[in-house]
Amino acid sequence: MTTLVACSRLYNVTTRHAEAWRMLFAEVSRLSGIRLSVLEWAAPAPLGELWRRPDLGLAFICGRPYVQAGARHRIIGAPLGPEAGEKAAYRTVLLARSSSGWKRVEESFGSRLAHLPAHSQSGYNALRFMLAPFASQGRLYAESVEFDTPAECLKALREGRVDVVPLDSYWYALLVSAKREWQEEFCIIGRSPLTAMPFLASSPEADDGVVRDLRGALAEWSRTSCGEDVRRELCMHGFVLPSPSDYAVLAEQEAEALRLGYPCPI
Repeated sequence: MTTLVACSRLYNVTTRHAEAWRMLFAEVSRLSGIRLSVLEWAAPAPLGELWRRPDLGLAFICGRPYVQAGARHRIIGAPLGPEAGEKAAYRTVLLARSSSGWKRVEESFGSRLAHLPAHSQSGYNALRFMLAPFASQGRLYAESVEFDTPAECLKALREGRVDVVPLDSYWYALLVSAKREWQEEFCIIGRSPLTAMPFLASSPEADDGVVRDLRGALAEWSRTSCGEDVRRELCMHGFVLPSPSDYAVLAEQEAEALRLGYPCPI
């Protein structure tokens, strides 16, 4: 039997969450009959290399690189997080230190902005889309710093090296579920529109039967009472199967930012 890779790096916010994802993968492997090997792939290992692997069984991929690569990865399921309705959705939240006293994103202009690499929807594309309407004012921030991970952005914010950071709202929900006191340390000064969630994917080369069995197992796990504790730990209600068309708006956001003359978050 072929062994496929499972990876939850995008949402391994704490060790508690990483262990919960491991439990989910083990159960999906049991239900589907497909052998899954958990791959840590911790930073600074490049995400692009992970997503190009031909042996992906269940690995989180962001919608932006999915679209950029031609929407070829096989969608297995996306989590219904705290902001989801019937569809799996999330947004970007802009965080500042509570001590700043800021309530709106405009109040942060002239300070120091963090962002993620250009492959990130929440940390780059959605951020750019949020800021683009202000682009006519010229450069918005005194400094714009790129980090590889949300955790690095948050660390820089806590240490006072930057003043504003974009975070995936599901990532932030997982964070404060484990460290509730951080809700008092930070304030949200902006929110992007909701868009389709990152999802668990198989590689483009995945066999149709494997995709069918993994989708069925993930859907079954989402309904089982034995998965309740893990779902609670991961701040979700279960998984749904998004349509590839749900991610088309991400390219539209990029086009709008470029139309407004704002090619990168600065």
